[in-house]
Formats: sequence, structure tokens, C-alpha cells
Amino acid sequence: MVRNLKTSRLIAMFGWLAGSSFAFAQSQIDWFVRDWPPVNITQGPEQGQGAYDVMLNMLTAGLPQYRHTLHLSTLTMRQQMMQQQIPHCLFGLLKTAQRQTFLRFSDPIAAIPNLHVVALADHPLWQSLAQHNSASVVALSQQKWRGLAEQGRTYPVPLDRLSQDFLLVTATDTPLLQLLQAGRADYLLEYPDRVHYLARQQPALRIRSLPVSELPALAEIYVACSLTEASKQQIGDINQRLNELRQTDSFRQALLQRLSPSSQQLIEGYMRDSVWFDGKPAR
Repeated sequence: MVRNLKTSRLIAMFGWLAGSSFAFAQSQIDWFVRDWPPVNITQGPEQGQGAYDVMLNMLTAGLPQYRHTLHLSTLTMRQQMMQQQIPHCLFGLLKTAQRQTFLRFSDPIAAIPNLHVVALADHPLWQSLAQHNSASVVALSQQKWRGLAEQGRTYPVPLDRLSQDFLLVTATDTPLLQLLQAGRADYLLEYPDRVHYLARQQPALRIRSLPVSELPALAEIYVACSLTEASKQQIGDINQRLNELRQTDSFRQALLQRLSPSSQQLIEGYMRDSVWFDGKPAR
């Protein structure tokens, strides 16, 4: 896979992508990723070793009929590309009704543990949750506690409405856990394994999390490509390749090795029970 991680080239590239001929678009797939450890790691000593980085490399290696180019993007750029129908593909996306109006989705790649409520381990909000194995964001929003979320990010219903009243931050590299430590917010909505990764960078900071009770324990992730004629064939080929990869230990381990032990147990259970990992032909 050819890597192009210079964000400055993206704007110039938009016009070129939109003007490409249909014949060329069929043979070209432009993959856009954001720096989002531990699934996409685009800098530092672990660059290219995120779970989705490794899984995407496996996927593209089995699709030699396409020329694959990887580009670094931001959340804002990704949102703009989706809405402007600039031809591109994304790996590890959540499927929503809104996104299906401008993106074509593959069969599920796999699943990840769903969002958690995250707070400092000694925060008083845990007192009311002492006997609970999950936390209700609806209930927390009705109390004095203030949530923290990322502006422009897609949150599942009903959290999408509730998050509008949260402290919203814009940059991917915003020090989320430090904001909790500084008292800017009481809790954070985030995926547990991203929090696990961030907490490893600050071992002195003690945090705690519980699954969001309004959501299922797991969220399936997908490949999504712009809703174009070319993407019909692309998604069909991607589905065929995914069906092969799901049966391999290397593909499964690429995801599992980046998860915490508790998350590994959840995903291993999903893989045992999911029809997508049963070895049967793609649906």
C-alpha cells in the first residue's frame, strides 16, 4: 500500500478525485484514516501497527486488482468528504442510517466493545453506581455531572442528542484524560480500549469506566465507500476478501492484541457466535 500522510495534499487532491474518470475510479481505492490509537497509529514508534492499520493491510494485499493509496485525514475532512461525495473508502466505520445515505457499507469486519462512561477513579459519581455494572448517560445528564465528547463525531442514538450539552472538544489529540483531571468535565464518553491506550501513557492517573447502559455491549464495524457506481464492485470484492480473512488467526489476532483482557473476552465470544466468523460463504 502506498502511504501518503501529508495532510496538506488532501485539499489539492479533492478536485482530482472528483474529476477522475469512471474507468480509473474502478481501479483506484483511496483510503482515508485519522490518527486514532490504538486502532490507527500514524506517528511515533508504533506507526502503522494499530489494529485497523494491520487489518487494512491484510485486506488490500488480497485485492491486487485495485491500486490502494492511504491518506491521513482529520475528522472534519472525513465528514466533508462523506457529504461532498468525494470518492474514498474508510475502514472500521460504524454504520448509521444517516451515513447510509451517502456511503455504501460492506458486511461487518468484526466488532469492538461499545462506548463507556469514563471518569477518575475517585470521582463521586461512582458512589451512585457502586452496585451497577453499567452506567446510564441519560441518568447522568439529569444530574449535576457534565460529560465530555468530541465535536463533529457521530454518537449513537440517544447519545447523539445528549452529547450536544456536553463539553465539546475538537482536536483528536486533545488530552482527554487531563481534562477530567483538571475538572473541566466529570466524565468522558469513549471506547474502553482507546481509554486503556491513553491511560498507559499516564500510569499515575487512576481512571474507571463502565459500559453505557443505553447501548449494546458491542458495536460492529465496517468498510464504507462513497456511494458511486464503482463502489458496487469494490464493496463486493471487499466482502469476498473479508470472508476469507475472518477465518484466519492473523486477522483475528490483529484486532485482539490491541484490546484489554476484558475486551478480548467480549470479542472472542462475538467471534465464536457471529455468523460472519462461522466459515460459511459471504452473504
